[in-house]
Amino acid sequence: MNDNPATCLVILAGGQSRRMGKDKAVISLDGKRMIDRAIARYQSSVGQIWLSAASDFDTGFDIITDDPDAPGGPVGAIYTIAAHLPILCPEAIGFVTIPVDAPFAPDNLIARLSAVSGCSVAQGPERLHPVFGYWRCDIVNSVRGTHEVGEQSPSLHWLARQCDAQLISWPDEEAFMNINTPDDLAKAEAQL
Repeated sequence: MNDNPATCLVILAGGQSRRMGKDKAVISLDGKRMIDRAIARYQSSVGQIWLSAASDFDTGFDIITDDPDAPGGPVGAIYTIAAHLPILCPEAIGFVTIPVDAPFAPDNLIARLSAVSGCSVAQGPERLHPVFGYWRCDIVNSVRGTHEVGEQSPSLHWLARQCDAQLISWPDEEAFMNINTPDDLAKAEAQL
């Protein structure tokens, strides 16, 4: 069991899934929906799970929908979560994010990302994976004030830099594979 019950996990499941053709949270991989896989994999590692989505996908977990003035994409979701989490879960100073479509993420992801005092993001041998991150609410909220409403949506790489996120390295790039297309789904099925 997790020693820090204030550790919150937010599963980012609010994307439009254009390339997949249907919501990635409900696509099946080896007979199990992606949202259910993510919950089952990390539920024992955290005190609370939230879904960043418009629906709970019949999971019974609470959702946090993006603020209307937040930029689009995952940065908008992180801004929204950082603004609301201190009210929803006052004992939590931050939260870990994972995308709903990454079935092979490392088991020790939450422990390693949340072990730092500031923000952190995952890094493989080839590139940064900031959708897997630990975000301190106070740091994200201070950065949010630097982005004007109506400006182009910033990237997660930008947010990681602005938050001075520590890079946490893993040796396997494939662990951070996202399932974005039917071909990716077929590859993931073969990997299992």
